Amino acid sequence: MKLLNLFIFFLACFQISKAQNLVADSSFEFNKAIPIEYSAIDHSTSWNSPTRGTTDLFCKCDKKKEKLSRVNVPKNSMGVQEANSGKCYAGIFAVSHGYYREYLQTTLSSALKKNKEYVLTMYVSLSDYSPLAVDRLGVCFINENVKFPHSEEITELRPVYIPIEDEVGLDTEEWHEISVHYKAKGGENTLIIGSFGIKRLWKTGNTVPPEISSPIYKRVQRDAYYYFDDVSIHEFIPEKIDTVIPKNPYFDNLDKMKPDSVETEVVLPDTIQPISSGEVLTFNKLLFQTGQALLSPVSYPELNIVAMYLKGDKKMRIEIYGHTDNQGDETKNKELSRARAKAVADYLILKGVKPENVSYEGFGSEKPLESNDTEAGRKSNRRVEFILRK
Repeated sequence: MKLLNLFIFFLACFQISKAQNLVADSSFEFNKAIPIEYSAIDHSTSWNSPTRGTTDLFCKCDKKKEKLSRVNVPKNSMGVQEANSGKCYAGIFAVSHGYYREYLQTTLSSALKKNKEYVLTMYVSLSDYSPLAVDRLGVCFINENVKFPHSEEITELRPVYIPIEDEVGLDTEEWHEISVHYKAKGGENTLIIGSFGIKRLWKTGNTVPPEISSPIYKRVQRDAYYYFDDVSIHEFIPEKIDTVIPKNPYFDNLDKMKPDSVETEVVLPDTIQPISSGEVLTFNKLLFQTGQALLSPVSYPELNIVAMYLKGDKKMRIEIYGHTDNQGDETKNKELSRARAKAVADYLILKGVKPENVSYEGFGSEKPLESNDTEAGRKSNRRVEFILRK
């Protein structure tokens, strides 16, 4: 029996070692001193900035220093957020003035092994006072620590992108777990996290309270600020099953993929229009097959925008109204218009909007915008409208 227990003990230790977290200080707890000012990532014994950008470190202070600290946990100059674990976390400007960016860099406890697959997981939270949000973050696995002589976007490296529109969106209350798989080339011992090529920026409606002194610029909506905690990298060990798993083309073609920074279209903050509250708006790219209530995938991006706003403000409600032209039986038109409004509501709920914040109705051809005597008029009358209310 003792031999069996000893065997089980060594087996457990072997499994734990295989699942070792390669990020030495995953939750930013091991620091030379507790910071009270911005730009203190160098207080960390494991993390630093790979550029001249001034990355922040947030830690819970003792009572004497709470009032002095601008980077306290949970209340600080960027918002209010408890640590996901421990007492500390890091923060970066994913976007700011000009091309300014901030990044996080750490050395792994051991280098990645060639052709091995790894999973990077981290917890991300949009800060309360951040006026903008980004569509994605990037991570780089490289063979040594770097120090670029600038504080702009890093274009010298090729990141792996992690979309955060759906998972983080505009929510400032919760920590969100995001992850990505990576197949190692071999020898990578350094991780960089930050904002690389951005395709889209979102206005959040958040502002810095007048009484708060913050690095977030109050007069112009130019900044997107995020907190990071509990960063981990583990070797990916798939569960053994009887069936054959097809090869993942993503891993097979990773080396052949070209960086998409050239194709990246950055939407400038002043070109992004917020969604009005209390105003009747019409979905512009909502498509259904004729006589059906099945949403076309072309409709998803526009619906995703609305879902982000609703998830970012838990008190915001949406009313959805379906309309048709006057062709055909009016009873069927009313049923169709309601079914289409319901399809929109179901999609928003599927994307994480609270069901109690979504309502819908169909009016058939009762409320035309234009005359039904022309095809152009009938096309305008076939629509789905919505109103946001608080």
